[in-house]
Amino acid sequence: MVIRRLLLRYLVLFVVICCSVSCLTGCGANELDQDPQHSEETPAADAETAENDSGQAAEITEEEKIESLYRECAKLTYCIFTSSDNNGTGFLYNGKYVITNAHVLYEADDFYLKDIEGNEHKGSVVFRDDSADIAVIRLEEEKEGSVCFGDSDTVAVGEQLLMIGNPYNGDPFSFCTGRRLELDEEFRHLIDRREQFIPLDADIVSGYSGGPAFNMAGELIGISNAAYIGDLSAYDFDHLSLIIPINRVRDLIDENCK
Repeated sequence: MVIRRLLLRYLVLFVVICCSVSCLTGCGANELDQDPQHSEETPAADAETAENDSGQAAEITEEEKIESLYRECAKLTYCIFTSSDNNGTGFLYNGKYVITNAHVLYEADDFYLKDIEGNEHKGSVVFRDDSADIAVIRLEEEKEGSVCFGDSDTVAVGEQLLMIGNPYNGDPFSFCTGRRLELDEEFRHLIDRREQFIPLDADIVSGYSGGPAFNMAGELIGISNAAYIGDLSAYDFDHLSLIIPINRVRDLIDENCK
C-alpha cells in the first residue's frame, strides 16, 4: 500500500509539472507571435503617413505657397502713413530699424507705422539718402525679427518675386508677384538707368514704394521703387515695375543700422 501511494504521488507530481511546462511554453509562444506582428505593422503605418504627407505637399498649389510666404513675410513689413499723404511701405531690419524709400518721407512733417496686426508704431528718421532713395527709421520700441538678405545678383530672368505694399485703395496690406524681365536695347526708352534696377512684370501701385521684394525662399532681394506708367501694348508684358537690388544698398543699410 505504501508503495502504491508513493507511485500515485509521483504520478500526480509528474502530471502537474508537465501541465506547468505546457502553460509556460504556450504563453511564451503567444508573446513572440505578437511582437513580430506589432513591429511589422508600425513601419507600415509610418510609411502610409509619410506617403500621405508627401501627397498632400505635392497637392499644394502655387497660389497657396505664395499666400503662405506672404503671411510669414508680412510679419516683418510695415505700412507707413505720412502727414503729406505720401504713404509707403518699409521692412524690419535687426529688430529696431525700418528701411524704406527716401521719397516716401518727402515733405512729411510727421509719420507713423502700422504692422500686420494693426498696431501703430512711432519712429524717427536716422538716415536718408535721396540719391540712393533709401531712408532708415529707428523704432521707439524694438521688435523681434529681421529680414534676411538674399543675393540680388542671382535673380534669373523669369524668376518670381513677391512684393508687399500699402496700396492707395485703402487696404493697409497687399501683395503682388512678378517675374524678372530681360530688357534689351528695344526697351531703352522705357526707363533710364535700367542697369541699376531689377525690372519685373509686376503690378506695383502707389503705396508699394519702400516695400520689400522677396524671393520664393523668403529672402529679401530688393526694395520696390517705381512703376512705368504708359502704353505697353506693343510688348509681351502688361506691367513694368522697378526694384532696387539689395546688393546695391546693403552696405549703406548696414553702415546706418548699428
